[in-house]
Amino acid sequence: MRKLSRMEANKEVRRVLNRHSVDLGYTQYSVAGMDVRLTGWLCKVDTTDFNASQIEIMNQEFQRRLPGYSVTGDFENWNFNTDHIVYLGDRTTGNDENEKHFTEEEPTDFDPEGQQ
Repeated sequence: MRKLSRMEANKEVRRVLNRHSVDLGYTQYSVAGMDVRLTGWLCKVDTTDFNASQIEIMNQEFQRRLPGYSVTGDFENWNFNTDHIVYLGDRTTGNDENEKHFTEEEPTDFDPEGQQ
């Protein structure tokens, strides 16, 4: 597969984020070379939080649409890449009791609201 131009890669990133209802008012992204970096606060347009399995599915879509690219989510509430997903806490309460690390070997049905 050919390397995408920076404009095409940005378009694909935006397409994935929109498809998963990410609120782009809180999320920033940049593409440099073969690296995609997502920052800010990760939430849906209805301001609800994501859970780890939703992030894993979104990450898989990034890998399908941007083969060969490294995607890193360095958010205030979540941190993820292809190897791990970490929930860092809720900014509204400052509560990080739910911090949990996920790897490919572990189940990813963790819900930061405590619902499993």
